[in-house]
Amino acid sequence: MSKVYFSKELEKILNQIDFTQLGDKVGIKVHFGEEGCDTYLNPDLVRQVYKKIEELGKDVALIECNVLYKGSRTNSTDHINTAKKHGFGDMKIDILDGEKGDEFVEINSCKIGKGIEKYDSLVVISHFKGHMETGFGGALKNIGMGLGSRAGKLDMHSTVRPIVSDACVACGACVRSCDVNAISIKDGRAFIDENICIGCAMCIAVCPIKAMEVPWSGRTSQEVQKRIAEYTEAVLRKLPKPICINVLQNITEYCDCMGQKQEPIMKDVGIVYSPDIVALEKASLDLVDQESNGAFDKINDCNNLYQLEIAEELGLGSQEYELAELD
Repeated sequence: MSKVYFSKELEKILNQIDFTQLGDKVGIKVHFGEEGCDTYLNPDLVRQVYKKIEELGKDVALIECNVLYKGSRTNSTDHINTAKKHGFGDMKIDILDGEKGDEFVEINSCKIGKGIEKYDSLVVISHFKGHMETGFGGALKNIGMGLGSRAGKLDMHSTVRPIVSDACVACGACVRSCDVNAISIKDGRAFIDENICIGCAMCIAVCPIKAMEVPWSGRTSQEVQKRIAEYTEAVLRKLPKPICINVLQNITEYCDCMGQKQEPIMKDVGIVYSPDIVALEKASLDLVDQESNGAFDKINDCNNLYQLEIAEELGLGSQEYELAELD
């Protein structure tokens, strides 16, 4: 049975972690939060971990990939500027899928940000919160969805290609950006040839008026959760045995990709660590459900345990755990 450590204080959690197991090049996977959000991961907590690793003489950076939708983190320049605005600017930041989000490496048919090849160790610090498609977002989503390139994120969210909305003004930005010539202008609007489109989602990133849309309903909740677990497994083939910490603070109904202010739906719970990522997620769910008297489990209408079941099947860990309270 896996041991999961729980405390109100990060320092007590860090004392349980053997950081000497890390290699020379360490990536700390975080989520900087979309512009407009103010309940994202506390940068002071990340800074404590960053400095601890840095003091061991490791080459360390905060790592991320660009987002699928049009926002403040669509390209690397804007993404890093947003990270700096949110308090992460004194730490090295590396956006793994390049300036335009189109650089990736395929691992077991999953499109992971290419920059992952530079790293030999992974630390994952995740803000635990609700999510409209997966029920909750924790370490699995932070790794799987977070380290997928833009094309990878489209793959996880949808089985179909981007769609052109009625807002299109035929400016041609998408046509010029398409490397496979899948887009043309027909009848005064962009047209995507689905027989040619490779699903890279670059057109979504470059459209100046957000006329290129993600078909969010292209996959069911269970399909999205399954793909997230599969992408996580692909990342961990490259970087096995990650150090994963879940921060159960500022817990909101929706994820930090929402570019708007959200109010926490419950009291802060604490911080959780385990060498077993599946046990970590299950313990986090149990703790927030207990603290909220079952309310957290009901905020989003989906089976949020499904991703844990798939992760368990993929050999990433076990839902059976023993909780060690450090306070």
